[in-house]
Amino acid sequence: MVLPHQGILTADELLHLCLVPLSMFLGFRRIAEFRQHECQDAVEDVMYVLIFYKFSEIGVSLVPRLSKCAYNGRLEIWPSKDWELESIHNAEVLQMVREHLSALVGCKASSSVTDSWATTKVQRFRLCEMYAASILYGYFLKSASLRYQLERGLDLSSSHYGLAGRGKHPVSEMFTAGSSYIAHGRVSSSISTPASPVSYSLGNNPKSLRLYMMGFDHESVQMCAKPKSKEAVDLLERHTSALFGDEETGLLETDDAITTSFASLKRFLLEAVAFGSFLWSAENFVSDVYTLEDN
Repeated sequence: MVLPHQGILTADELLHLCLVPLSMFLGFRRIAEFRQHECQDAVEDVMYVLIFYKFSEIGVSLVPRLSKCAYNGRLEIWPSKDWELESIHNAEVLQMVREHLSALVGCKASSSVTDSWATTKVQRFRLCEMYAASILYGYFLKSASLRYQLERGLDLSSSHYGLAGRGKHPVSEMFTAGSSYIAHGRVSSSISTPASPVSYSLGNNPKSLRLYMMGFDHESVQMCAKPKSKEAVDLLERHTSALFGDEETGLLETDDAITTSFASLKRFLLEAVAFGSFLWSAENFVSDVYTLEDN
């Protein structure tokens, strides 16, 4: 058999042979990236449906885009659904949620009806920060409480180990200092460094979730507060942008002051805490059947 090319190929022929497979490779890679992006969007949609279903189970509708529920610069959310949003937490976690809201809003759980319906003004950007921080706080509480339950179930804390070094500040303050805020459709994270495991030492025996979490160092707070997957972060960004952002760009269009009552503000942030808790559950459920991308 006589081959078409016997001897040395010309430079043009070599270039042609190299470029054809390269172009095919790039084409296949673009197709794979497109399909991966489509798959990631589908996974995020599934996670969002799971979160939406959890809200429907307790009879709570998510607050719509702010531009649709704020009239003449005033935001009021009714019915409050506070009891339903609080019912997803046990007594100990609920107390920490109320302390978190008090730190952000300044309205105590025992406030009178008159105080609760007193009005206050908050900048739209600040409201977005508080909402995003509350989502992450709900995620953090869910992660930390299940971790605590697991360790107690395995009898690690009571029999062999205890948390090293009691924290000098309340858990809510430690979390606020290291929390991520989401605004303008982007996550601006101050907890992006890799997290290390919680350190243990002999002789300590945390009797409650609060004491357990007060033993967290900064890196341990990061580990529980930072969403584990890129899909969860993207979903959080999309949800916050849909709530606060412009319909076309998703960016915060204005930073005007919004007038609202303490009661509505509390309802708004209780929803955010619940969203964070449900986000953790949805992420955990999906990760059992699909490999999520590490954040």
